[in-house]
Amino acid sequence: MPDLVSRLRAFGGSWLRQGTWTVMDQALFAGANFLVNVLLARWLTPEAYGAFTVAFVVFLLAGTVHGGLLIEPMLVFGPGKFEGKTGPYLRVLLRAHAAFSAVAGAVLAVVGGVAWAMGSPELAAVFVALAISQPAILALWLLRRACFVVSKPSWAAGAGALYMALLAGGAVALYRVDALTGPLALVLMAVASLAACAVLAGRLGVFSREQVPGLAADARAAHIEYGRWSASTGVLEWVQLAVPFLALPLFVGLEGSGTLRALFNLAMPALQGFGALATLCLPLFVRARAAGTFDRTFHQVGGAFLGLGALYGVLVLAFGEVAVAWLYDGKYAATPGALLFLALIPFVVAGSNMLTTAVRSAELPSAVFRARTWAVGVTGTVVLGLTAAFGVVGALAGEVVVLLTEVAALWGPARRARPVAEASPADPARLRVLLSAFACDPTEGSEGGVGWNTACEMARHHDVTVLTYAGARKPIEAELAARPVPGLSVAYAALPFEPAKYRVEGQLMGPRWEQLQYLLWQVWAARTARRLHRERPFDLAHHVTFARYWAPSAVAGLGVPFVWGPVGGGEDAPPAFVDALDDGGQHYERRRAQARELVERLPSVRRLARRSALAFAATDDTAARMRALGARHVEVRSAIGLDADEVDRLAALPAASGPVRFLCIGRQLAWKGYRFAIEAFAHAAVPGAELWLVGDGPEHEALTALARGLGVADTVRLFGRLARPAVLDVLAQAHVLVQPSLHDSGGAVCLEALAAGRPVVGFALGGTVVHVPPEAGRLVPAEAPGPAVAALAHAMRELAADPALRAQMGAAGRQVVAARFLWADRVADLADRYWDLTDRPRPVAAAEPEMAWT
Repeated sequence: MPDLVSRLRAFGGSWLRQGTWTVMDQALFAGANFLVNVLLARWLTPEAYGAFTVAFVVFLLAGTVHGGLLIEPMLVFGPGKFEGKTGPYLRVLLRAHAAFSAVAGAVLAVVGGVAWAMGSPELAAVFVALAISQPAILALWLLRRACFVVSKPSWAAGAGALYMALLAGGAVALYRVDALTGPLALVLMAVASLAACAVLAGRLGVFSREQVPGLAADARAAHIEYGRWSASTGVLEWVQLAVPFLALPLFVGLEGSGTLRALFNLAMPALQGFGALATLCLPLFVRARAAGTFDRTFHQVGGAFLGLGALYGVLVLAFGEVAVAWLYDGKYAATPGALLFLALIPFVVAGSNMLTTAVRSAELPSAVFRARTWAVGVTGTVVLGLTAAFGVVGALAGEVVVLLTEVAALWGPARRARPVAEASPADPARLRVLLSAFACDPTEGSEGGVGWNTACEMARHHDVTVLTYAGARKPIEAELAARPVPGLSVAYAALPFEPAKYRVEGQLMGPRWEQLQYLLWQVWAARTARRLHRERPFDLAHHVTFARYWAPSAVAGLGVPFVWGPVGGGEDAPPAFVDALDDGGQHYERRRAQARELVERLPSVRRLARRSALAFAATDDTAARMRALGARHVEVRSAIGLDADEVDRLAALPAASGPVRFLCIGRQLAWKGYRFAIEAFAHAAVPGAELWLVGDGPEHEALTALARGLGVADTVRLFGRLARPAVLDVLAQAHVLVQPSLHDSGGAVCLEALAAGRPVVGFALGGTVVHVPPEAGRLVPAEAPGPAVAALAHAMRELAADPALRAQMGAAGRQVVAARFLWADRVADLADRYWDLTDRPRPVAAAEPEMAWT
């Protein structure tokens, strides 16, 4: 005990006072309910008390869902997101409570009718009484917990005193006149609850007229996001609790449920006390995480909990048999085996409550859900078996096994969710930023170039750690050895089962396997992200590549502001074009549409959208899909750019000479539309012109055959995949870039062509529209293949016949890139936006020196 007292003193007087009020609150409410249960157990027959127990256990299912949807999210968001808005926030929750109670009451009344029809009037009467009483009882549960949101457990204790006086006084009076029954006890609970609710509602500001615009929608979204996990977890917890009570009538009779409840009453004061303290600890832990004192707080509170649980267990072993005999006037008896397991339950519950509260404070209800799932699995097997074999003692032993299963399942998430103390960067003018860039390669364009250029440019403004795929280690380290980037560090992650040719040599997987690899990598890389954040906290996390709105991100769950994108992938190929593709292309588009529809339903993807403090979409189509997923702040912003050195190199390319050459650059996939470029080229029939295709892919042979079939094989040249310098050599010899993609979100090749002074022709679809203005090219409508190919052919003929127009468009393209698509400008703007998302003060720019007048 001296050690326990010293631990409690370590929290300081304020926390100790709150803890005392919390225990008093729970003691008053639990004491009143305990007294009613004891009186019912003494007065009713074991069968009748068993019927009351079974009905009340069913009611607890409604209470569990109610708590998961309303109370537990309130304890997380009340002291955080909605702090200072308690009155309006509670009015929103009470409206939701009223709707929930109406449904729950109807269901309980129906169950009562079924019980009556099955010849159990006692059970039917209890269910009907529950249907009438549950709105008041559940409202009190909600308002009591709201007191902890505002750190006023003394208010809850005051209401508890009123509740106890009314309930205990009424129950004793009815008991003395031999009129106490289960239904009347429930009506008494409702009356006492209403009186306590009136007191608490006034103290909590429920009756105030304060209005907060948008609060109802924000609260609804937050509770749905969190509550779907906590309510599901609560249902699993209810299953864990209810199975023994509902199974015992099958093996022993209703008196078995009554006996288990009578014995369990002995442990209930401790369990309810721990539950109340855990309620107090949840807001405490949320604030401790923000203050960087979580570890110390958790260890102190956990030590106190375990000490109290052990002490209570000793008391149960020492005095349990006498207490049961005295409480129930010899109607029930406690065997040594039952007492042993009853003594273990408070100790294990103390550990489970602390781990559960720690994980919930990190807003990880899914981890609690998984732990409960394991526990329910044990309940449905081990507990049922023990209950069938050993009756009441087996049910108590099974409860200990289930609780130990929960502790084991929660241990890992609790350790991984541990925050670290806030660490200020050496330079207060720079943030610590974690970029997730699966594709990040200084030797590539497209996605790899986006990742690398974003990281390098952002390092000019902030301290950047880029988390990328291990296959890019060699080119990245070679580039950094030749040209170091101050402020940039790189962390690598790879799947442990990948062959070395991918994770070490950096070979590319096929398109299908690459998607699976990417999804699995995000899950695995999240471990690395959490480790990096524990070692030295980041101010902000940003997902850069892959730029796909439907995929998860390794850095979205770190508890810091999360920037998402720019991402694309929300564009669709026009249906008529899909019908014109070969079987492989059509199959890909159908699978792509089905896959997007499926992943948009995944909780992880919707959670990613809702977690984003700021989201960027590459196109309007993607922006619409991101908003539908729950992203609240979405802006359309190009995902690509060029650095100044690259622009200079491209601008220095000489003007192309000789016959007009049209050029396509990219992977030869069906949706890239190169078959339509070949068809348009054949239709244009420009004398002496050539069409060059750079890249490889599954369409390579089909494109070769198409050119041969259209009679243009001599003027269509397929180069295959080329290294970056060779691509620039080919671009230097081309006059016009052809971009016939059906749903490309980006289009870095368009910017490179514009910077090189080459006009772009293509379809007015996807990201091409974002990057190619009318003065720099010709983008044709693309609703059906026939008219679109004819329009593309017309644009080819126009540019082939007019060198002056090509030169004019080329000059305009260079101006567009310089004005809108330089990496330095784009990232500088983004780096400045970061400050708006963090709590760090924006650095004050140095003031210009004043002019000295003489």
